[in-house]
Amino acid sequence: MISLDNIGQVCIIWRVAVFGVQFRRNTNVASLAFQRFYAMLLKHALHSWRNRLVTIVQLLLPIIFAILACVSVLTVPKEKDPPPLLLSLSNFDKPTVPYTSTGAKSVAQPLADSYSAVATKHGEPVDAGGSNMDDYLLKMADRSLDDYNQLYTVAATANGSGSAALTGHFNNFGLHSIAISLSLVDNAILNHAVRGQYRIETINHPLPRSVNTRTDDAKVYAVGIFATFSLTVSFGVAFLIASFVVFVVNQRANNAKHSQFVSGVDAVCYWLAAFVWDLISFALPSVLIIVVILAFQINTYSEWPVVGYVEI
Repeated sequence: MISLDNIGQVCIIWRVAVFGVQFRRNTNVASLAFQRFYAMLLKHALHSWRNRLVTIVQLLLPIIFAILACVSVLTVPKEKDPPPLLLSLSNFDKPTVPYTSTGAKSVAQPLADSYSAVATKHGEPVDAGGSNMDDYLLKMADRSLDDYNQLYTVAATANGSGSAALTGHFNNFGLHSIAISLSLVDNAILNHAVRGQYRIETINHPLPRSVNTRTDDAKVYAVGIFATFSLTVSFGVAFLIASFVVFVVNQRANNAKHSQFVSGVDAVCYWLAAFVWDLISFALPSVLIIVVILAFQINTYSEWPVVGYVEI
Protein backbone atom coordinates (compact mmCIF):
# COMPACT_ATOMS: atom_id res chain seq x y z
CA MET A 1 0.00 0.00 0.00
CA ILE A 2 1.40 3.35 -1.05
CA SER A 3 1.21 6.16 1.46
CA LEU A 4 0.34 9.73 0.59
CA ASP A 5 3.97 10.67 1.02
CA ASN A 6 4.98 7.90 -1.30
CA ILE A 7 2.37 9.04 -3.85
CA GLY A 8 3.70 12.59 -3.60
CA GLN A 9 7.21 11.28 -4.05
CA VAL A 10 6.16 9.34 -7.16
CA CYS A 11 4.52 12.46 -8.59
CA ILE A 12 7.66 14.51 -8.02
CA ILE A 13 9.76 11.86 -9.76
CA TRP A 14 7.35 11.89 -12.75
CA ARG A 15 7.73 15.62 -13.00
CA VAL A 16 11.50 15.44 -12.89
CA ALA A 17 12.20 12.67 -15.39
CA VAL A 18 10.14 10.92 -18.03
CA PHE A 19 11.85 8.35 -20.25
CA GLY A 20 15.19 9.84 -19.27
CA VAL A 21 14.27 13.38 -20.33
CA GLN A 22 14.64 16.03 -17.66
CA PHE A 23 11.71 18.43 -17.27
CA ARG A 24 11.65 21.63 -15.29
CA ARG A 25 8.80 23.99 -14.79
CA ASN A 26 9.59 27.44 -16.16
CA THR A 27 7.69 30.23 -14.39
CA ASN A 28 9.81 33.28 -15.47
CA VAL A 29 7.95 35.34 -18.09
CA ALA A 30 11.02 36.47 -20.07
CA SER A 31 12.59 33.03 -19.95
CA LEU A 32 9.33 31.41 -21.05
CA ALA A 33 8.97 33.82 -23.97
CA PHE A 34 12.56 33.15 -25.06
CA GLN A 35 11.97 29.42 -24.78
CA ARG A 36 8.94 29.67 -27.08
CA PHE A 37 10.83 31.89 -29.52
CA TYR A 38 13.78 29.49 -29.53
CA ALA A 39 11.47 26.51 -30.09
CA MET A 40 9.80 28.17 -33.08
CA LEU A 41 13.17 29.21 -34.50
CA LEU A 42 14.42 25.65 -34.09
CA LYS A 43 11.35 24.40 -35.91
CA HIS A 44 12.19 26.63 -38.89
CA ALA A 45 15.75 25.32 -38.87
CA LEU A 46 14.62 21.69 -38.74
CA HIS A 47 12.15 22.29 -41.57
CA SER A 48 14.91 23.83 -43.72
CA TRP A 49 17.27 20.96 -42.90
CA ARG A 50 14.72 18.30 -43.77
CA ASN A 51 14.04 20.06 -47.08
CA ARG A 52 17.68 20.68 -47.93
CA LEU A 53 17.25 20.58 -51.69
CA VAL A 54 14.47 23.16 -51.66
CA THR A 55 16.44 25.35 -49.26
CA ILE A 56 19.58 25.22 -51.41
CA VAL A 57 17.62 26.13 -54.54
CA GLN A 58 15.87 28.88 -52.63
CA LEU A 59 19.17 30.42 -51.50
CA LEU A 60 21.06 29.92 -54.78
CA LEU A 61 18.39 31.29 -57.10
CA PRO A 62 19.19 34.98 -56.35
CA ILE A 63 22.90 34.22 -56.82
CA ILE A 64 22.25 32.65 -60.23
CA PHE A 65 20.18 35.65 -61.31
CA ALA A 66 22.92 37.99 -60.07
CA ILE A 67 25.53 36.11 -62.13
CA LEU A 68 23.28 36.30 -65.20
CA ALA A 69 22.82 40.03 -64.60
CA CYS A 70 26.57 40.61 -64.35
CA VAL A 71 27.24 38.59 -67.50
CA SER A 72 24.56 40.49 -69.41
CA VAL A 73 26.01 43.83 -68.27
CA LEU A 74 29.53 42.87 -69.33
CA THR A 75 28.37 41.65 -72.74
CA VAL A 76 26.38 44.78 -73.63
CA PRO A 77 28.49 46.68 -76.21
CA LYS A 78 29.38 50.26 -75.45
CA GLU A 79 29.07 53.04 -77.98
CA LYS A 80 32.47 54.21 -79.16
CA ASP A 81 34.04 56.10 -82.02
CA PRO A 82 33.99 54.13 -85.29
CA PRO A 83 37.34 52.58 -86.20
CA PRO A 84 39.42 53.72 -89.20
CA LEU A 85 38.16 52.23 -92.45
CA LEU A 86 40.41 51.05 -95.29
CA LEU A 87 38.87 52.35 -98.51
CA SER A 88 39.32 49.67 -101.15
CA LEU A 89 37.31 47.27 -103.26
CA SER A 90 37.77 44.62 -100.54
CA ASN A 91 34.66 46.03 -98.85
CA PHE A 92 32.55 44.81 -101.79
CA ASP A 93 31.76 41.38 -103.19
CA LYS A 94 33.87 41.27 -106.37
CA PRO A 95 32.50 44.41 -108.07
CA THR A 96 32.82 44.95 -111.80
CA VAL A 97 35.52 47.50 -112.66
CA PRO A 98 35.31 48.66 -116.28
CA TYR A 99 38.25 50.45 -117.87
CA THR A 100 39.08 51.71 -121.32
CA SER A 101 41.93 53.37 -123.21
CA THR A 102 41.77 56.13 -125.78
CA GLY A 103 44.36 57.90 -127.89
CA ALA A 104 47.79 56.48 -128.57
CA LYS A 105 47.79 52.82 -127.60
CA SER A 106 51.50 52.86 -126.82
CA VAL A 107 50.85 55.35 -124.04
CA ALA A 108 47.33 54.59 -122.89
CA GLN A 109 47.42 50.79 -122.92
CA PRO A 110 50.19 50.41 -120.27
CA LEU A 111 48.22 52.70 -117.96
CA ALA A 112 45.05 50.70 -118.58
CA ASP A 113 46.88 47.43 -117.93
CA SER A 114 48.35 48.83 -114.71
CA TYR A 115 44.86 49.88 -113.59
CA SER A 116 43.50 46.44 -114.46
CA ALA A 117 46.26 44.75 -112.43
CA VAL A 118 45.44 46.88 -109.39
CA ALA A 119 41.68 46.28 -109.71
CA THR A 120 42.11 42.52 -110.13
CA LYS A 121 43.01 42.08 -106.46
CA HIS A 122 39.49 42.75 -105.18
CA GLY A 123 37.38 43.25 -108.29
CA GLU A 124 36.69 41.96 -111.79
CA PRO A 125 38.17 44.29 -114.44
CA VAL A 126 36.26 44.55 -117.71
CA ASP A 127 37.74 46.13 -120.84
CA ALA A 128 35.18 48.47 -122.36
CA GLY A 129 36.90 48.16 -125.75
CA GLY A 130 37.86 51.77 -126.31
CA SER A 131 34.32 53.12 -126.00
CA ASN A 132 33.49 56.30 -124.17
CA MET A 133 33.28 55.38 -120.47
CA ASP A 134 30.34 57.68 -119.72
CA ASP A 135 28.30 56.11 -122.53
CA TYR A 136 29.30 52.64 -121.40
CA LEU A 137 28.24 53.26 -117.80
CA LEU A 138 24.94 54.83 -118.85
CA LYS A 139 24.26 51.80 -121.01
CA MET A 140 24.87 49.49 -118.03
CA ALA A 141 22.59 51.62 -115.85
CA ASP A 142 19.80 51.47 -118.42
CA ARG A 143 19.86 47.67 -118.30
CA SER A 144 19.34 47.46 -114.55
CA LEU A 145 19.81 50.37 -112.19
CA ASP A 146 19.90 48.10 -109.12
CA ASP A 147 22.66 45.92 -110.60
CA TYR A 148 24.52 49.01 -111.69
CA ASN A 149 24.52 50.54 -108.20
CA GLN A 150 25.52 47.22 -106.67
CA LEU A 151 28.25 46.12 -109.10
CA TYR A 152 29.61 49.25 -110.77
CA THR A 153 31.31 51.38 -108.14
CA VAL A 154 34.42 52.72 -109.92
CA ALA A 155 35.86 52.82 -113.43
CA ALA A 156 38.79 54.41 -115.28
CA THR A 157 39.79 55.84 -118.64
CA ALA A 158 43.43 55.86 -119.81
CA ASN A 159 44.01 58.71 -122.26
CA GLY A 160 47.11 58.50 -124.45
CA SER A 161 46.64 61.69 -126.41
CA GLY A 162 48.96 64.53 -125.46
CA SER A 163 50.30 64.01 -121.96
CA ALA A 164 49.24 60.60 -120.63
CA ALA A 165 46.40 60.78 -118.14
CA LEU A 166 44.36 58.31 -116.13
CA THR A 167 40.86 59.48 -115.25
CA GLY A 168 38.89 57.82 -112.49
CA HIS A 169 35.11 57.47 -112.56
CA PHE A 170 32.90 56.79 -109.58
CA ASN A 171 29.29 55.99 -108.79
CA ASN A 172 28.08 58.63 -106.34
CA PHE A 173 25.45 56.24 -104.97
CA GLY A 174 28.12 55.41 -102.38
CA LEU A 175 29.93 58.40 -100.91
CA HIS A 176 33.10 56.39 -100.27
CA SER A 177 33.41 55.50 -103.98
CA ILE A 178 35.15 58.84 -104.65
CA ALA A 179 38.09 57.99 -102.38
CA ILE A 180 38.23 54.38 -103.65
CA SER A 181 38.37 55.50 -107.28
CA LEU A 182 41.13 57.98 -106.49
CA SER A 183 43.06 55.31 -104.58
CA LEU A 184 42.91 52.88 -107.52
CA VAL A 185 44.12 55.57 -109.93
CA ASP A 186 47.00 56.52 -107.61
CA ASN A 187 48.08 52.88 -107.23
CA ALA A 188 47.85 52.30 -110.99
CA ILE A 189 50.09 55.31 -111.69
CA LEU A 190 52.50 54.21 -108.95
CA ASN A 191 52.79 50.68 -110.37
CA HIS A 192 53.22 52.12 -113.88
CA ALA A 193 55.97 54.54 -112.82
CA VAL A 194 57.80 52.45 -110.22
CA ARG A 195 58.41 48.74 -110.62
CA GLY A 196 58.03 46.70 -107.46
CA GLN A 197 55.46 45.78 -104.83
CA TYR A 198 54.42 49.23 -103.71
CA ARG A 199 50.96 50.48 -102.92
CA ILE A 200 49.10 53.42 -101.50
CA GLU A 201 46.46 52.76 -98.85
CA THR A 202 43.60 55.18 -98.38
CA ILE A 203 42.19 55.12 -94.86
CA ASN A 204 39.17 57.04 -93.65
CA HIS A 205 39.52 58.26 -90.08
CA PRO A 206 36.03 59.28 -88.92
CA LEU A 207 35.67 62.41 -86.87
CA PRO A 208 35.24 61.72 -83.14
CA ARG A 209 31.74 61.93 -81.74
CA SER A 210 30.68 65.25 -80.35
CA VAL A 211 30.35 65.86 -76.62
CA ASN A 212 26.55 65.87 -76.87
CA THR A 213 26.56 62.58 -78.75
CA ARG A 214 28.88 60.95 -76.23
CA THR A 215 26.77 62.25 -73.35
CA ASP A 216 23.55 60.96 -74.90
CA ASP A 217 25.13 57.57 -75.59
CA ALA A 218 26.39 57.37 -72.01
CA LYS A 219 22.91 58.16 -70.69
CA VAL A 220 21.28 55.50 -72.85
CA TYR A 221 23.94 52.96 -71.85
CA ALA A 222 23.56 53.76 -68.13
CA VAL A 223 19.77 53.47 -68.27
CA GLY A 224 20.01 50.16 -70.13
CA ILE A 225 22.54 48.75 -67.67
CA PHE A 226 20.48 49.89 -64.69
CA ALA A 227 17.27 48.40 -66.08
CA THR A 228 18.86 45.10 -67.10
CA PHE A 229 20.86 44.59 -63.93
CA SER A 230 18.23 45.76 -61.44
CA LEU A 231 15.36 43.84 -63.00
CA THR A 232 17.37 40.61 -63.28
CA VAL A 233 18.59 40.74 -59.68
CA SER A 234 15.12 41.76 -58.49
CA PHE A 235 13.63 38.69 -60.16
CA GLY A 236 15.94 36.41 -58.19
CA VAL A 237 15.28 38.21 -54.90
CA ALA A 238 11.53 38.16 -55.59
CA PHE A 239 11.59 34.38 -55.93
CA LEU A 240 13.47 34.16 -52.63
CA ILE A 241 11.02 36.41 -50.80
CA ALA A 242 8.01 34.61 -52.27
CA SER A 243 9.33 31.28 -50.97
CA PHE A 244 9.13 32.52 -47.37
CA VAL A 245 5.36 32.29 -47.39
CA VAL A 246 5.34 28.56 -48.21
CA PHE A 247 6.22 27.47 -44.68
CA VAL A 248 3.63 29.76 -43.08
CA VAL A 249 0.90 28.61 -45.47
CA ASN A 250 1.71 24.95 -44.80
CA GLN A 251 1.55 25.57 -41.06
CA ARG A 252 -1.90 27.08 -41.49
CA ALA A 253 -3.09 24.34 -43.88
CA ASN A 254 -2.15 21.36 -41.68
CA ASN A 255 -3.36 23.05 -38.45
CA ALA A 256 0.17 23.07 -36.99
CA LYS A 257 -0.18 26.77 -36.29
CA HIS A 258 -3.41 26.19 -34.37
CA SER A 259 -1.77 23.40 -32.34
CA GLN A 260 1.12 25.65 -31.42
CA PHE A 261 -1.15 28.47 -30.33
CA VAL A 262 -3.22 26.04 -28.22
CA SER A 263 -0.02 24.69 -26.66
CA GLY A 264 0.95 28.15 -25.40
CA VAL A 265 2.86 29.83 -28.25
CA ASP A 266 1.71 33.42 -28.57
CA ALA A 267 1.44 35.35 -31.85
CA VAL A 268 4.43 37.58 -31.06
CA CYS A 269 6.84 34.65 -30.65
CA TYR A 270 5.37 32.87 -33.68
CA TRP A 271 5.72 35.77 -36.10
CA LEU A 272 8.95 37.10 -34.61
CA ALA A 273 10.61 33.71 -35.11
CA ALA A 274 9.32 33.60 -38.70
CA PHE A 275 10.66 37.12 -39.33
CA VAL A 276 14.09 36.39 -37.85
CA TRP A 277 14.50 33.16 -39.81
CA ASP A 278 13.41 34.83 -43.04
CA LEU A 279 15.80 37.69 -42.34
CA ILE A 280 18.68 35.23 -41.91
CA SER A 281 17.65 33.44 -45.11
CA PHE A 282 17.58 36.79 -46.92
CA ALA A 283 20.87 38.09 -45.51
CA LEU A 284 22.98 35.17 -46.75
CA PRO A 285 22.08 35.54 -50.46
CA SER A 286 22.34 39.32 -50.15
CA VAL A 287 25.95 39.06 -49.01
CA LEU A 288 26.72 36.56 -51.75
CA ILE A 289 25.17 38.88 -54.37
CA ILE A 290 27.54 41.65 -53.25
CA VAL A 291 30.44 39.18 -53.51
CA VAL A 292 29.35 38.29 -57.06
CA ILE A 293 29.18 41.98 -58.03
CA LEU A 294 32.65 42.60 -56.62
CA ALA A 295 33.99 39.50 -58.40
CA PHE A 296 32.65 40.68 -61.78
CA GLN A 297 33.82 44.26 -61.09
CA ILE A 298 30.63 45.95 -62.28
CA ASN A 299 31.73 49.59 -62.25
CA THR A 300 28.33 51.04 -61.40
CA TYR A 301 27.90 48.89 -58.27
CA SER A 302 31.35 47.68 -57.21
CA GLU A 303 32.91 51.06 -56.38
CA TRP A 304 32.89 52.49 -52.89
CA PRO A 305 30.64 53.89 -51.42
CA VAL A 306 27.89 52.37 -53.61
CA VAL A 307 28.77 48.72 -52.91
CA GLY A 308 25.60 46.82 -52.11
CA TYR A 309 23.20 49.65 -53.01
CA VAL A 310 21.47 47.30 -55.42
CA GLU A 311 20.13 45.33 -52.47
CA ILE A 312 18.49 48.41 -51.04
